[in-house]
Amino acid sequence: MKNRTLHKAFPIVAAAIGNRFGIKVSVGGDQAYTDGQSIQLPAYDGDDPDYQDFAWGLLAHESAHIRYSDFTLHYGGSVLRRRLCGAIEDVRIEHELAKDFPGTRLTLRTVVEKMIANGGFTASSSDDHPANTLYGYVLKSLRARVLGQVALNPLVALSETALKAHFPKGAVIRLKGLLSEVPEGLQSESDCLQLADRILTMIQQECEQEQQRNHSSRSDESSHSGQDENSAQSSQGNRADDSHAEGEDETDSDPAISDQESPGDDSTHPRKAASSPPQDNDGDCGISETNPMLESLFNAGDGDIDPDIFDTVKSALALAQDSVSEVILPIGDKPTLDEQAGLDLFRKVQGESVKIRAALQGLVQSQSLTRPQPGTRGRLDGRRLHRVCFGETKVFQRSAVKPSPNTAIHLLLDKSDSMGYQVNDTRGHAMGTRLPMALEATLALALAFEGLSGVNPSITAFPGDQEGSVYRLLDHSQRIRQRAGAFSLLANGGTPMTEAIWFGAAALLRCREPRKVLMVMTDGQPDDMVSTLAILQRCRDSGIETVGIGLGIDVSHLFPIAITINGLQELRTQLFELSKSLLLAA
Repeated sequence: MKNRTLHKAFPIVAAAIGNRFGIKVSVGGDQAYTDGQSIQLPAYDGDDPDYQDFAWGLLAHESAHIRYSDFTLHYGGSVLRRRLCGAIEDVRIEHELAKDFPGTRLTLRTVVEKMIANGGFTASSSDDHPANTLYGYVLKSLRARVLGQVALNPLVALSETALKAHFPKGAVIRLKGLLSEVPEGLQSESDCLQLADRILTMIQQECEQEQQRNHSSRSDESSHSGQDENSAQSSQGNRADDSHAEGEDETDSDPAISDQESPGDDSTHPRKAASSPPQDNDGDCGISETNPMLESLFNAGDGDIDPDIFDTVKSALALAQDSVSEVILPIGDKPTLDEQAGLDLFRKVQGESVKIRAALQGLVQSQSLTRPQPGTRGRLDGRRLHRVCFGETKVFQRSAVKPSPNTAIHLLLDKSDSMGYQVNDTRGHAMGTRLPMALEATLALALAFEGLSGVNPSITAFPGDQEGSVYRLLDHSQRIRQRAGAFSLLANGGTPMTEAIWFGAAALLRCREPRKVLMVMTDGQPDDMVSTLAILQRCRDSGIETVGIGLGIDVSHLFPIAITINGLQELRTQLFELSKSLLLAA
């Protein structure tokens, strides 16, 4: 049965994992990707374990990139250089991530094992492009040895066989030596790139040396063959000299014959002609200008090398359009801070917030303390001693103290265009716009909550920089004084209430407080009524109380607990009364 609460919902778990890594995660659309600062996952809302395993593995891998990789590094035009560096860097960063988060070893190993099972991770063969053989061996051998992904060991053995079929024996031996430097010898992605360069230089040296050895061997064979021919010709010449000894004087005296057989003419001397190696155009004896193996290796394109394993994972996570859910969990943008304006607002509401805090504190304390109750232990109650003769044992009194509210409250503030409209009081006098007054009220309330034991407030405004985004004004457990500059906002955009509620719910579910309350202050209808109703119901099914505050609008059709504030001058008073009832009900 599909999970309809939020406790194990895909977007909530994804956000929690990202928060644990210190990385921003958003959920929406149909693709998975990262921009170097945050991670986007598709709008999946199912509970398929394979899909979730791939998603959690991608989160771990991309989080490692964001934490440890250098996104400004340039690889030049060589595809093989870039891919080798990437294979080494992937192992380095996953190794680093496992130091801080040991559980990621199992998460990433699970992804690799499932990729092997479904054919997404295969061994190299002798028919593969040389660049793919080299890349595949480096990637698989390092993952198996350094990251403990032992399911790759059979593929490593097959890939090594293919490697030996393509490259000289010395290159394979030296390659293993260079890879032994991973991970201890690498501190950054630049180190990985340098190691990739050393591998490519070594491969070039070994291939050229083998070509030279092969040429020398062919030259020696040609020389030996020439010597055999010379020996045969010499024997024939001796026999001819013996049979024509009498003609030697005539031959020696013939100048034409003497010129043709001059000892200094290498072209007519068989031994010297055979021993002179051919020269190529640039004077390199015995080595051709190009090495076919190296030319193929260094001219390799992306199509010659297997896709990156996590590019394959991203493709596996992509959703068809008819499978994309309405779930959109935004990252939470940071608004532009205006420290001076924030400080002025902070000072303006500080005095009133102290009064609100004192009133709430007194109410909470009076609610927490209960009258002494009779019992069989505790402090002896002299007023009940006379009942002992009647068999009464409850002659002691005990004072019980209820726990503090222990509540996390997340307030979502609408800052859409309509919050910037001018409003008037009951006499028709202009009061200003809704948003500044709402910001003052929420800041005053948050300041009051901050000094109240057992209350953990947070405030988020919506929309943020873009439609569907939100602004993080105050996170749970943050101090308001340091965030006062965030409370200087302008009204703009629509009312993406669904996205804001997803964000607020995810933040509340990360809080330790057992009681969780989501308050939404708005002056309009949500952009998508159906999805807003659906997420609100899931919040309530997950134990999150939902409260609506309508500014001049009735929101009781959205929230079971709702109030409507028609006069903004009543906003602070109404917020106080609402907060009091919530805390006393804890």
